[in-house]
Amino acid sequence: MRGKVKILFFANFPTKDVRSIGGAATLSKRIYDFIKKDSNLDVEHVQIRKFWKSKYQIIDYVIWIFRFPFMIRGYDIISFHTTRDFHVSVAPFLWIWAKLFNKKIVYHLFGGGFHVQYQRLPKFYRFILRTTILNSDVFVLETKQLVNYFEAIGLKNIIWLPNSRKSIPNFSKEKKFKKKFVFISRIVPDKGIPEIIEAASQLPDDYQIDVFGPIDKNYYKTNPFINTRVNYKGILHHDKVIETLDEYDILLMPTYIDREGYPGIIIEALSIGVPVITTDCCVMNEMITHEYNGLLIKKRSAKALEDGIKFFNEKNYAVYKKNALSSFDNFNSENVFKKLINAYFTV
Repeated sequence: MRGKVKILFFANFPTKDVRSIGGAATLSKRIYDFIKKDSNLDVEHVQIRKFWKSKYQIIDYVIWIFRFPFMIRGYDIISFHTTRDFHVSVAPFLWIWAKLFNKKIVYHLFGGGFHVQYQRLPKFYRFILRTTILNSDVFVLETKQLVNYFEAIGLKNIIWLPNSRKSIPNFSKEKKFKKKFVFISRIVPDKGIPEIIEAASQLPDDYQIDVFGPIDKNYYKTNPFINTRVNYKGILHHDKVIETLDEYDILLMPTYIDREGYPGIIIEALSIGVPVITTDCCVMNEMITHEYNGLLIKKRSAKALEDGIKFFNEKNYAVYKKNALSSFDNFNSENVFKKLINAYFTV
């Protein structure tokens, strides 16, 4: 290719519609902003969805089947950045259009657990995916679990691109342990909310557990923390996450969502040296090493969470804090996003 490499960045960015604001959309925007800085790349973003009401994405998908071949002309690479509903619906059609126009394809799959969804599909559908999106020039995956699975079934040109964050220059590198614990995420049962509430009820009075995040009305019609030892602090603006984390000793993330990828909040905690208590579920062990930068506890166990909280003290906290910060290197966006730029030049 001569001159700049022209890339169509096909992804959802957060919009004014609150339903568009999620981990994948936010990460897509951060990746785009990073690669846009490279003077050898000519990158243009196209939003996948305009309709954000539940199940309305099918309208956008049908439109794209007809619109896509006209949109991709003039580009060298089509760079897809999508979530699970896209992979098994419209993605194969758009992939075929791109190949018919002789385009290189970089396909970025967000989150974890896609191999489970893939295994459950009928054989003919797995064949469709194997001959389309899984056969992309570069296949980009978020977790090592997915990388290992798809390499084992013969896929090549795979890149591990974990969720990531910028390094934080100014934060409290040294601080005393104050028995302050925090949960920051969407308030749903499978994130371990019942276990947090029960564990808190068994802790001595000098322990503090605060929770930030939107309460999912599909699961909780009222505030589940009323009359508990857990303090609900409301929804935290993304600009306030780091400074809020810095006020606490330990992040709690006792999730048991099997499709969990790399929660951004864990990466943000590591970026300022905040150790994490999470579970032995899904791919949490790819982020947290037990008794190094945090603890991996049994999932769905309030007693295990209680014991994990009590494990930390004034004597061991400083070491865990130091280890948490050192483990952030794997998730530093300066290092991670360069992998994608290199892929654009070598595809």
